[in-house]
Amino acid sequence: MRISDVDPDELDDRPRRRRTVVVIGVVAALAAVVVAAVLVLGGGDDEPAADTVAVTETPAVTEDTIGNGIDVVGPDPNGFPDWGSDYMGPALDLLHHRVTDAGITLTVQDNGDWGMWVEFGDGDIITDFAPPGGVVPSTVVAGWEPEPWCTPIGGFRVTMTYKDAVSTANGQRYLEPREPMNTTLFSGGYAERQPFRALVLQVPADVTGVSVVWADGAVDGAAPTGGWVALATPGAPSGRFTLTVRTAAGEREIAWDDLPMDGDLEWQHACNPPPPSLPPPGEQPADPGAAEDQIRTAFDLLWDTDVPFDEKGSLVLDDITGVEQAIEDVMNGGFGEAASTSVHTMTGLVFVSPDEAWFTYDVETTSGSFTNRFGIAYRIDGVWKITRAVICQDLSLAGGQCLPPVPQIQPPG
Repeated sequence: MRISDVDPDELDDRPRRRRTVVVIGVVAALAAVVVAAVLVLGGGDDEPAADTVAVTETPAVTEDTIGNGIDVVGPDPNGFPDWGSDYMGPALDLLHHRVTDAGITLTVQDNGDWGMWVEFGDGDIITDFAPPGGVVPSTVVAGWEPEPWCTPIGGFRVTMTYKDAVSTANGQRYLEPREPMNTTLFSGGYAERQPFRALVLQVPADVTGVSVVWADGAVDGAAPTGGWVALATPGAPSGRFTLTVRTAAGEREIAWDDLPMDGDLEWQHACNPPPPSLPPPGEQPADPGAAEDQIRTAFDLLWDTDVPFDEKGSLVLDDITGVEQAIEDVMNGGFGEAASTSVHTMTGLVFVSPDEAWFTYDVETTSGSFTNRFGIAYRIDGVWKITRAVICQDLSLAGGQCLPPVPQIQPPG
């Protein structure tokens, strides 16, 4: 799951109506109880972070302790309008609840499965359709299905309180967590000037504990309940931290930049339908191994930003018309840094004739990953060169346009 801050606005944030003055009075009484609880929890300065964190069992929490068993059916639609209220739908199932050593209360609840709209060719629409794993039928290909961690099947709601700061937010639930875990980052306490940061983790069943050390040294740790665990510490927003995951087999440290995110290369290969195949092989060159080495060398040199294009263009491309200007346009644009640090990896190659080869490759950038792209190389006067369309189709991803333009390369058929 992509590590990203999640907008704390609730999903069901439409205007509501209060029932009666009696209900308002009850809400006011409940508010007084909450204020008293916040005053108790918020007293005192934070204790210095300990060098180590013991993973403790999550205290038992019942429906009575978090909602007093109130059956909420929503406000009276014929009463005074209710604007911007908190969630007022059916009671939500509890996934995880704990209070950290620093006094941050974390409550994670199941926000329900997500229905889907599926439209068929005859115009009929089925609502509230949720297939196993959340797979949309249009993405299913014969003989292939995505991993269970590809598509979220529903959401979770997290409530976070620290001193007099209160934050609510939402995230995604998956049929199974992606190895090593699904991680969602939240930041709260801005308005109250008591900032804190929190992680909600969906972990595999064999995980017995998770702890975090933030870049500023703050630490927290807990045991999961039902595959869920929440961690939080006071401090300025930060996406830099190290997790320690405990299982019966031992401990494993995972840095923030090693955590999986939706859209990365692994996700794209596992969650997108298989691409078209390369063309079938034809007559081979006299020395296929040497020919492939030459093509791979030319491909790597093409994307080597340490070598100016005017020194290599005619050596590695069959045509350089308009390419240098397109490169300059990209480097001077908003995606210049992403383009200059991109990584191109050739993933497959086949010779369709002694003088023509087709290949597939991936592009990984700081702005996203692009997989299963197609390229062509030709042997010209005994030298293997990459066709101009390869670099032009990639420059177009960053806003560059080769003139005259070329279409994206697709395999025959």
